[in-house]
Amino acid sequence: VTLPASNKTYLAPNDPPPGDKSTLSIRPVLNRMIYLLSSNLDAQDQVQLVITPVISLWNPYNTRLEIEGAVAYPWMDLPFQLIWERKSPGQPVVTEPIGMADAMGKQFESKGESRQVDPYFFCEMTANGDGDTSKPIRFEPGEVRVFYPAASKPVDFKRLGSNALRTLRLRPAEDIAGVNKRGGFQVSMQQADGLAKHGLAKYQVKKTDEIRISLKDISARATGGGQYHYFVSLEDAARIKNPSDSTRGQVITDVQILNLVSAQNTVASPWRTYDELKTGAPVPFGVIETFHRTANTSVGGQPVADLIYTTNPRNPSINHQLANGTFTVAPHFQSTLRTTPSFDDAIQTTFDGRKSFWGPSHSSSGKSQLPFFEIPRQPLLSLAAFQHADLSSSTFAPANQFGNSWASAYLSRDKTALLKPGASQLPEVPIYDSSYLVNEALWDSCFFSGAAPRLQPAGSGRPSTAWDQSIAGVQQSLKDVVTEFVASPLEKPLGNRRMRLTNSGLADDQLVDRLLEPAGCTRIAAHLTVDGAFNINCTDVEAWVAELSALRGEPFVVEAGAPPPSSLTAFPRFRNPLGIAEDNWNGYRALSDAQIRTLAENLVKEIRLRGPFLSLAEFINRRVESGELGRNGAIQAAINAGKLNDQAKQSPFVTDKYPPDSQDNIIKDTGVGIPGYLTQADVLQALAPVITCRSDTFTVRGYGEAKDAGGKVTARVWCEAVVQRTPDFVDPTNPADTAIASLSPINQTFGRRFQIISFRRLANAEL
Repeated sequence: VTLPASNKTYLAPNDPPPGDKSTLSIRPVLNRMIYLLSSNLDAQDQVQLVITPVISLWNPYNTRLEIEGAVAYPWMDLPFQLIWERKSPGQPVVTEPIGMADAMGKQFESKGESRQVDPYFFCEMTANGDGDTSKPIRFEPGEVRVFYPAASKPVDFKRLGSNALRTLRLRPAEDIAGVNKRGGFQVSMQQADGLAKHGLAKYQVKKTDEIRISLKDISARATGGGQYHYFVSLEDAARIKNPSDSTRGQVITDVQILNLVSAQNTVASPWRTYDELKTGAPVPFGVIETFHRTANTSVGGQPVADLIYTTNPRNPSINHQLANGTFTVAPHFQSTLRTTPSFDDAIQTTFDGRKSFWGPSHSSSGKSQLPFFEIPRQPLLSLAAFQHADLSSSTFAPANQFGNSWASAYLSRDKTALLKPGASQLPEVPIYDSSYLVNEALWDSCFFSGAAPRLQPAGSGRPSTAWDQSIAGVQQSLKDVVTEFVASPLEKPLGNRRMRLTNSGLADDQLVDRLLEPAGCTRIAAHLTVDGAFNINCTDVEAWVAELSALRGEPFVVEAGAPPPSSLTAFPRFRNPLGIAEDNWNGYRALSDAQIRTLAENLVKEIRLRGPFLSLAEFINRRVESGELGRNGAIQAAINAGKLNDQAKQSPFVTDKYPPDSQDNIIKDTGVGIPGYLTQADVLQALAPVITCRSDTFTVRGYGEAKDAGGKVTARVWCEAVVQRTPDFVDPTNPADTAIASLSPINQTFGRRFQIISFRRLANAEL
């Protein structure tokens, strides 16, 4: 039972915590957390393990992003064992295995935990690597930015120190001079408090000795039972600004790794002489890495993975328990232990060291900038722009949920939700088909009119005050936009230029006042009609060709690229896309006339098969059934039938960890959903401002004749009337924005009023 928040247990929806400020989840994503492992000797010739963190954060948005700072760390006992070996002339090799928690953890003594519960150390990231959060860290659109230790030499690890003493400062590289793979923490074997129980004397290396250090994965040993798990977290800058042991930041990414599957069970350095270890430069031998898997190249022995089709990388909670598969992490994330012969091989970056690679691979064949999602810079013109909104409750959903309708990778096709039994007496876990449910909830309940202020981006100033001031500058207020539109709707249109004004008998000033009141957003639909609305139940191929190619040759702003040739019809995922047409990772899709016709023909087939549609949601969503109609929505099915995404395919991926009853739902290619892959939601961004599931304007033709007494026709006449449904009700006592349940009986029966727009007699030549 979920108790109310006042009972100090769970924050229930019926008793939420008091709110102060709302903040959007627009933030970078943890892309890679790498711990370079090496060894050296300290001033007393004692062996030390050196841990050098290198962290990559990804800005997944198509706009520049600023943050105050961030803190990354692993927590709970990492499932590794350190094995120290010493070889002396004429003596047997001395071997000492030491649990990583014994060497580094501090919580056993103070809390008596069976496993370590606090982080070993923290990686603090600020712009200058000095703990100052007043200067923002800036990311370019889509940038995968790298952070290195700020100090050029390793510092001693204070095993029993405070959180502040166990914090390592990192900074982003601005140029090659900022690349530093030689800093970090040096962990001495002589951690007296933790190692006394191993019976170790002071471990000094003689000049004739050789030393080898190994790291062994022990996650599957008997005591762990294959359930040895730990977490990797990324937080905001709260810890940096108040570095007390009780301070925690807000989680940006929290990855649970269960039963680590390493590329190698053990990684070991070569035997090193005293002279090699005494040079002062750490000698690398291994890497502990948590990372986003890639589309084309295996990483650390892990296979390629889907990036954004069956998983949502923006969701902060990456926990296998939130899905009904057999994942140890999630489809797109993995941790591993692997050997590396040098620091240079551990992570590849751009020439200036500023960015690392992702997407196709983690090497130079990958991409260092991957903008996948849009932050709107102009008023939204249709609900289809919500495909960039993060509406999923977990990472186990498509990254673009709204507008798409693929069969869920986690549910059978005949389900939209499931209660998964909880583990170890925990509550049941709900599994949702997020795309189906958000489409059902939103498509027929609201719309965007384009009545919005005209905005201009502005600078944020200091990060600490960013939430206390307006970021965007207002070029034209909502009042001015509405006033101008009411006074001159054709010369001063709304953002959606297809909207036409209906005064409903009100004077201009009365209508402006009505729309500018707080309830104006619920009233504006009563005063708008759509010029050239398109019925989704249309089965005319030529009509669909015309509608789908409406943007053919239309100019639009492309950043760092170019618009397509006038012979192509673009379907950009962003309003102002980056790159060029057909660039799968940094561009957008554009279709030829032949491809448009193929899409139209296939779409008409789907409409005849599935229609008539009684709502937009029904048109957009898949059917909830086990057959083929349960696989995709109509538009996506038409795209797939035309093989319009063959050029965006990357590599097949393994689906054996997904639930058995949904594996057949999955398109087994890692390119699904990347920017060059045409999706249903992309097509809807062009269609959504004008589509409707019913027509409001009708042409009615009538015929009359006169006959003489003998029944002979003496005269004939044909006439034509154009009638149009208006927002007003038949009974004018109810305003057009009245809720259906509150309507008069007449209006509940007959609905909206029809008007005769034109009436004429038809000439014989028109018949």
